Amino acid sequence: MLNETFELRGTGYSSAADCSTAARHRWYVIKEGFSPEVFKSAAERVDLSKQDSVLDPFCGSGTVPLTASLQGHKAYGIEVNPFLEFVSRTKLTHCRPQTVRNYLTGILQGLRNGAISPLETYSTFSKTAKSSKWLFNRPVLRSFEGGWRATEQIPGQSRSLLRLALLGAAMDNCNAVADGKCLRYRKGWQGSDFGKKNFDESFQARVDTICTDLEESRIRNDGSAIFGGDARKLMTSEWRRFKLCVTSPPYLNSFDYSDIYRPELFLGKFVNSNAELALIRKSTIRSHVQTGWELPDRSSFGPIFANVIMEIKARSMDLWDRRIPTMIQAYFEDMERILLRLRQLALTEAEVWIVVATSAYAGVEVPVDFIIAEIAERSGWFLSEVGVVRHLRSSGQHINTLGDGIKRTLHLRESVVILRTSRHR
Repeated sequence: MLNETFELRGTGYSSAADCSTAARHRWYVIKEGFSPEVFKSAAERVDLSKQDSVLDPFCGSGTVPLTASLQGHKAYGIEVNPFLEFVSRTKLTHCRPQTVRNYLTGILQGLRNGAISPLETYSTFSKTAKSSKWLFNRPVLRSFEGGWRATEQIPGQSRSLLRLALLGAAMDNCNAVADGKCLRYRKGWQGSDFGKKNFDESFQARVDTICTDLEESRIRNDGSAIFGGDARKLMTSEWRRFKLCVTSPPYLNSFDYSDIYRPELFLGKFVNSNAELALIRKSTIRSHVQTGWELPDRSSFGPIFANVIMEIKARSMDLWDRRIPTMIQAYFEDMERILLRLRQLALTEAEVWIVVATSAYAGVEVPVDFIIAEIAERSGWFLSEVGVVRHLRSSGQHINTLGDGIKRTLHLRESVVILRTSRHR
């Protein structure tokens, strides 16, 4: 089942590093994404034709739908985070570069004039008398707000492109940067001089990049679409059918991915309060304990899961949160629902590629890829292979203490679970 010599092993394709230079992808890169090459490898293996549809139920910033559309395939993406949904949809935008540039003067005037931001006194968005840390220097917030308001009367496609550039420029000049699982303050951020001039330069550079890519990187299939919402609910039996699904669900690592994009969610008015942010958290796959989600009903996910959950519960005193066993159970219940829905929507000869990583709690390894493979086979899929992409660095919770105080480091892996609708292709 485990293929240690998988074709993507050691390629670096499980990270989004090459997205930072790829046309359209580079408009907004998220660190926890993966390379467009993962989709290209999958498409080549299934001999995907231009008539075949592609699906990604956890599309993030749109790597799969965009790559597929650039190659001429009709692709559908689902994303529960409204900011990332906006990013994905905007990357598929059709627009003449000159049309975007025609609005640039008004936006530049707006950001140079600035406007008071409603976030200046909210939480840690700006410096206040009580704050010890703040995300944005006030001139950056005001430049952003002035530019954002100047986009309000601009037609849809150009407005989306310009607003994506504004959001990117704001994060270019943020005192903290997204670091996979959290926002991490830059070294020496207290002395940062991010201001109106920096914001202006970042915004214009991003607009230039967008216009260049609009001219040189045309979408070859304009039938692709991004849908906002919870994939567990959207993918009914009547939904769009697919030949290939390439996706990467949230990892079982207890990271709240919605929190990483909290600045963009508030800046872009996708949410206006922590209560609205909490609703997004409750709509995500249950891979973290940062919100009060519904308790799982099912607990039968195969022998590997049964052994793992029993061992973790036996070491419950070593867990940093007592809800972790329930979270693990809920995660695989969600994944079972996704796999069942995908099986309903798959065409006769279809494949699913799922990029995941193993995890560990209280020194007990959770082989997420193997458990998903077992659930998939119980859901009507045939397992092709579990291909190892890379091995991951260990952290404190990945240390297993054996008898007599002996400690063993658990070596986790990132892998691709490949499923088929038939035993032989």
